[in-house]
Amino acid sequence: MTEQLDLFDSLTAETAPPKPAVPDTFTAAPRATTPAPRARQAVGPGPQPQRASMPHPSEGVHRRAMTIAEDVAAAWFKQHGSHRIERPIGLVAALTLVRQKDSNGPDLAQQILTQQPRQLLSMYREIWSVQWIQRPDLIDRARILHEWLNDDVDDQHLHLIRRVTETALKRGLLTLTGHADPYRRSETDVLSPLIMMTRSHGAQQGLGEYHTPAPVADAMAEAVVHGLSAELANTVKPPKAGEHIHDPASGTGGLIRSAAQSIRHRGLDPHDFQWSMVDIDPIAAACAAVNAIVWDLGPRVTVACDNSLANPNAVKDAMREARAVFEHRDSVVGCARIVAAVRQTQRLFEGATAA
Repeated sequence: MTEQLDLFDSLTAETAPPKPAVPDTFTAAPRATTPAPRARQAVGPGPQPQRASMPHPSEGVHRRAMTIAEDVAAAWFKQHGSHRIERPIGLVAALTLVRQKDSNGPDLAQQILTQQPRQLLSMYREIWSVQWIQRPDLIDRARILHEWLNDDVDDQHLHLIRRVTETALKRGLLTLTGHADPYRRSETDVLSPLIMMTRSHGAQQGLGEYHTPAPVADAMAEAVVHGLSAELANTVKPPKAGEHIHDPASGTGGLIRSAAQSIRHRGLDPHDFQWSMVDIDPIAAACAAVNAIVWDLGPRVTVACDNSLANPNAVKDAMREARAVFEHRDSVVGCARIVAAVRQTQRLFEGATAA
């Protein structure tokens, strides 16, 4: 059984050591005496214990994510986009899943921008389909972000798709999420500010939705993983491979992102850990699922859309749902392979008979 690392465990007050028991030879408590002052250890120039600290992301990376969110939201509503905010969020989420494979090759953003609206629609459908083959559990959790693309998309929404795509790419989205290195992709969360910018203040209050700012999340993760001070360094457990890191009110996964970055900085691999996130908001949970792919958290990631307080088994329920989705994926892929094999055989047979 793996140990679970609570992201908030180390922020509680340090408990006092137990009071020593009174020896049996004492018939009464001894009279209190004033203890002699303890000598302080002199601080010399000797070697001090080294403890790595997580470097802060390059200056402005979180600000750039916020700027992208502001401009995408403005583009969506300026073009009379509907209140269905999962649509612009879903378009940006899909773009975070594409990579610039060759840094010296053709600019990926420019290649995308040359496509016509119908071609962009096909591209988005293909992005989600390819990712579903790899991680059907996470893409199914993100269904609210992409299922509308499978409907009949009218000209108004085709225009909106074009505007959102242009805005996100021209503002530099792929400079944040298009890197081959997952550490670079994980420097910030672009979907959290996008939810804030597209969702009204009243709706945020109604949902009780308050996103942790990325710099605060980084500081909290560093405190948990590295220890708050030299004194706490001996009491805070360092992360160990196999541990379960869980956020019961994850939003889009900001604290999980920071924890994964801190783990990488310690020379560990997030793939060796188990991760779980729970959020009651379907859009936030969907974004957390996409972010789990973008941040390359590994194969053992579970995202639940549930109320952690009302359902303490939310993660177990989500794991059961994920297994069912994987079984469905395997069945679909198996049928597709059979169909492809039959068609190839037919082509070979037709070619042989024609000759």
